[in-house]
Amino acid sequence: MRKRKSLLHAIYFILPAVILFLTFVYYPFISSLYYSFTLWDGVSKPVYIGLENYKNLFDDKLVMHAALNTFYIVLFGVIINNPLSLFMALLLHKPLKTRSLLRTVFYIPVVISMVVISVVWGNLLQYEGVVNEVLLRLGLADYIKDWLGNTGTSLIAVIMINVWYATGYGAVIYLAGLESVPSEIFEAAQIDGAKGWKKFIYVTLPLVMPSVTICTFLGMVGSLKFFDLPYVLTNGGPGDSTSTLALVIYKFAFKNSNFGYATAAGILFMILILIITMLQLSFTRKREVEY
Repeated sequence: MRKRKSLLHAIYFILPAVILFLTFVYYPFISSLYYSFTLWDGVSKPVYIGLENYKNLFDDKLVMHAALNTFYIVLFGVIINNPLSLFMALLLHKPLKTRSLLRTVFYIPVVISMVVISVVWGNLLQYEGVVNEVLLRLGLADYIKDWLGNTGTSLIAVIMINVWYATGYGAVIYLAGLESVPSEIFEAAQIDGAKGWKKFIYVTLPLVMPSVTICTFLGMVGSLKFFDLPYVLTNGGPGDSTSTLALVIYKFAFKNSNFGYATAAGILFMILILIITMLQLSFTRKREVEY
């Protein structure tokens, strides 16, 4: 009797959370699977069209171009951001007098709204902005460009802003990893003659691999879902040079009112994120060491 009462009490406490989870997670996900097989404008009754949306996605040049842009953002974001964050963490790990101030300064971009950052960088990079003014004063007038209005530089600018924004966050993760390693390990390595680059490769890097896993995972997922910066900064332009998969899906749904097509793109996007993150986690976790 007492066990039955305990079970009922447990069910009473768990039931509200289960209902909320089913209502706001499972039901939307299952319904989106259905809508991805339909022609639907978000208002009228959905019309079942089978795999037509998925077939059209692979023939859609805009989607393929957005997927390529997203790949570049992920690739260069991880390649540039990870080493830069680790270097910054190694610098902040040293007993500097200004260490606390530097930690605050490097982390400030993370706590600022991406909309604010987009507006500020938009003003800096416009043709009559600060960046071009500095180049002009330095006698580098030949390098003056419309950085966000040029198809050759707009994506590079977006990638660099993303790296600038995310580096401080990655540095905090690496710094936490470095500070969790017992100092005796570094002292023993130094006694054994491990110095400089060798110490970093054979001692420091293997010990912070869990931080590498976390930082790479968060960086990849964040870059794959990249939306707010290109939306506010360039709206995917000029042309489609800064369009990302997340931005294209948004436009399909809320600008073209093609919710069925957008949902199909979202499902494929979700599968892509799952595959990439699983491969990344498998690759980096194998290189983690215990201490």
